[in-house]
Amino acid sequence: MGTAVDRVNVTPEPYDHLYRNGALTTDGFLVSFNTDMAQDRSECIIVDGMDIAAGPVCTIILPHRISSETQATWASREALRS
Repeated sequence: MGTAVDRVNVTPEPYDHLYRNGALTTDGFLVSFNTDMAQDRSECIIVDGMDIAAGPVCTIILPHRISSETQATWASREALRS
């Protein structure tokens, strides 16, 4: 997570989505949002659940800054295939 001064992760809870019925689930992608207050912009980030430490596999710069209440979600690989 960033500092309150320059970089703010909009949703600090996205890793809660990695647990299903108390078990760690890594076969999918975490979709979250970051807000860069210094640049007045927001990004959608997509992180592979099998390699979170590698950071985002994709960063999409959004056309405008979004609300800090925007929630993250989990997308399983199975759901993405169907």
